[in-house]
Amino acid sequence: MINRLEGVMEAARELVNDAIAKKLGLGGLGFDMNSCTFRIEDLGCSVGPNIFIAVQNIIEAVELKYQVEHQNPSALKFQVLFQDHYDNDFNTFFKTLPPSRKYFAIVVPGSFQGRLFPKSSLHFVHSSYALHWLSSVRK
Repeated sequence: MINRLEGVMEAARELVNDAIAKKLGLGGLGFDMNSCTFRIEDLGCSVGPNIFIAVQNIIEAVELKYQVEHQNPSALKFQVLFQDHYDNDFNTFFKTLPPSRKYFAIVVPGSFQGRLFPKSSLHFVHSSYALHWLSSVRK
């Protein structure tokens, strides 16, 4: 089971790296390139180590892209918003956060079937398993 999960995580990492390298334009994101905060949202975070691996993969890909385009990755800061239902055990979630993480962590309780964030407030949205619960595309 572990080998299969590792294989899935590696395949997802490669897809995210490729998408960020080819499609993410950092210049038009609306922040000062000398001091900026890149906001990542994870929909349906639950509790467990898999999400932290996915977030680390996203951060590494964005850092590489930023370094290629701007030569100063130390100016880039990360804020990660973890969303799940109100009854998620967020106390356990905070206890399992990696101590050496490169981001500021925030939890957002609620359903992503409605609006959770102001328009244009996120730079990257990730979901491993939660989007299959949507019955229609939201606007």
